[in-house]
Amino acid sequence: MRALKHFIYHTLYYTGIQRLCSYINRHKVSILCFHSVAQQGENEFWPGVFISKPKLHEILNYLQDSRYQVISLQEAKRHLKGEVKYKYPVVLTIDDGWYASVVDMLPILERYRFPSTLYVTTYYVSHQIPVVNVLVQYLIWKTGAHHFTVTEAGETYSFSGQPQEIVAQVEAHLNGKSDPDKLAFLESMVLGAGLDKSLINNKLFQNASFEELRQADLANQFANFQLHTHGHQLPLDAPQLRHQIEKNKALLEAELDCQGALNDFCYPSGIWEPGQIPHIDALGIESATTLDEGLNAIGDHPLTLKRNLVMDSRSLLHLKLALSGTFDVFRQCKPS
Repeated sequence: MRALKHFIYHTLYYTGIQRLCSYINRHKVSILCFHSVAQQGENEFWPGVFISKPKLHEILNYLQDSRYQVISLQEAKRHLKGEVKYKYPVVLTIDDGWYASVVDMLPILERYRFPSTLYVTTYYVSHQIPVVNVLVQYLIWKTGAHHFTVTEAGETYSFSGQPQEIVAQVEAHLNGKSDPDKLAFLESMVLGAGLDKSLINNKLFQNASFEELRQADLANQFANFQLHTHGHQLPLDAPQLRHQIEKNKALLEAELDCQGALNDFCYPSGIWEPGQIPHIDALGIESATTLDEGLNAIGDHPLTLKRNLVMDSRSLLHLKLALSGTFDVFRQCKPS
């Protein structure tokens, strides 16, 4: 199957179909979705979130040398309203606010002079500990173990089962504990698994702090921080939906001193429901990005913008076909 896909991609590219689609779609906006850059091979663990630096530079070099124009999300909104017109516009977005995306990826984008929008979810920014479910899944992936024992305050605790069961057990155990106690427990779990404490110290699976966000905001003229809910969840219930976005906004406004500038939103994991749209609109949100893949045409609904996910496991050729809208043609032809 992989060889067949490789053959199809090359056929679409070298027969000129990709270039034709690119020209036809030259006024559509492609929004790319990044997450974070790998520091210690995390891209092998989760290629949909962590991208290696060589792959990142390969993509950025292509954008720099190609016909595509990397523009800001603000300019893309104007383009989609018909106020301005760009050819081959591309927008770079980064989800979640991982530590490495703030202190490493943003400076790389700045060196290319590429504007970017980073959607920040604020729970793990406020609570400076590793993202529990991601760290635990990494330990399982790295060690291959399905049983962990952790000694805490003289007591030994065991966790076993399938990965999601272990994650649920650990999260239940940590529920109600203070951040320092959670951090100490996770450090013990890492060491007990035979791994180095650098996983914790280097913040591989941790969000940036508010101070790190402030420093990036002050130092980087090309970076723009926007909304992504507080707890990386968007309930269907209207009051809870508003709470997630309003708390996210209040924390970012207070910490980054950006009152009135937070008008763009990213659905957690890119998942959305039509019933959420009126409530998001009522909050004054001007744009909202999904993970429905494809391009965006002038006049498309600004609260259901499509993006193309950048993955370490996807080739540059895949990206070229996505940017050109070649995949969109096949999606339109696919029976519903």
